[in-house]
Amino acid sequence: MKYIFYYNDNNEYIGLDKLEIDAEIPSNATTVEPVDDNGMGLYDPVWNSVKQIWEGITEDEWKAKHSVVEEPSLEQKLQAKQTVLIAGLTKDVKTLQGAVKTLVMQNAMNSKEEK
Repeated sequence: MKYIFYYNDNNEYIGLDKLEIDAEIPSNATTVEPVDDNGMGLYDPVWNSVKQIWEGITEDEWKAKHSVVEEPSLEQKLQAKQTVLIAGLTKDVKTLQGAVKTLVMQNAMNSKEEK
């Protein structure tokens, strides 16, 4: 058995199949795997019939083309949570400072009244 890789009229990869070793390869297929020089799969592979190779786009180009939004890393998520916590603590501190000022004023007024 051998694997063949199909492409459409625009030479875009559309799938694979297995054939017997001695079977004829269809005109819209090749035995060349759609991988890069390192053996890694290509993004949106296109068959270059002149060079007899598959060509692809970069991962970033693929993400932009398919509107893929990157998931934040664990570190970014933790930093976001930390920022929210700090903002909340800052608000609490300001509230407590206002309460302390009010208590100091009330205490001072009570001291004047007692004299």
